[in-house]
Amino acid sequence: SLMKDMNSKIDMYRANAIRVLCRITDGTLLAQIERYLKQAIVDKNPVVASAALVSGIHLLQTNPEIVKRWSNEVQEAVQSRAALVQFHALGLLHQVRRKFG
Repeated sequence: SLMKDMNSKIDMYRANAIRVLCRITDGTLLAQIERYLKQAIVDKNPVVASAALVSGIHLLQTNPEIVKRWSNEVQEAVQSRAALVQFHALGLLHQVRRKFG
């Protein structure tokens, strides 16, 4: 199941599970997986972190208040060594600030 893959030791499984779950989730499920998404944003593996950040950009359209609460983790991701993670974190921060002013 996707929830099991989110906790997998294999990073690619985790990244793919995050991508899929964020596309099929509703507000109730999102509240349940929010903790995992916040952990994934600051994950040491850039593939997992980028997947979570891009998912955040998509989720901002449907659940902006939840994504807004991730600001501490996103700020931490901006400091990542991986350029792609920095890029996605800045993109998410920009979208949040655009939406909330």
